[in-house]
Amino acid sequence: MGKVIIGNNVQFAPNVSLYTAGHPIHPDSRNSGYEYGIGITIGDNVWLGGNVVVNPGVHIGNNVVIGSGSVVIKDIPDNVIAIGNPCKVIREITEEDCKYYYKNYEFDVDDYKE
Repeated sequence: MGKVIIGNNVQFAPNVSLYTAGHPIHPDSRNSGYEYGIGITIGDNVWLGGNVVVNPGVHIGNNVVIGSGSVVIKDIPDNVIAIGNPCKVIREITEEDCKYYYKNYEFDVDDYKE
């Protein structure tokens, strides 16, 4: 099976699936039981929403949010939000994202440090 590399501060919501196994397409080869693995790499500070599927060979960059139910079949670059089936980048994560959701208050990470 392929190796899965998971960075620091990665969050997995329920039912996330990481698949590294591959199988031949031709039935004779597939019926032989031949199987191979292709690794997956997940960068630092990644959040994978519920029911996300990550397919073999995918690299997910740093500081990424993958929306619920997405099927990731291609590499995802750093600092983006990506969603869908197939998963596609919808926008970059910017300094504007330091504001609370639906409010105009700045988020200060120091307020939450012990």
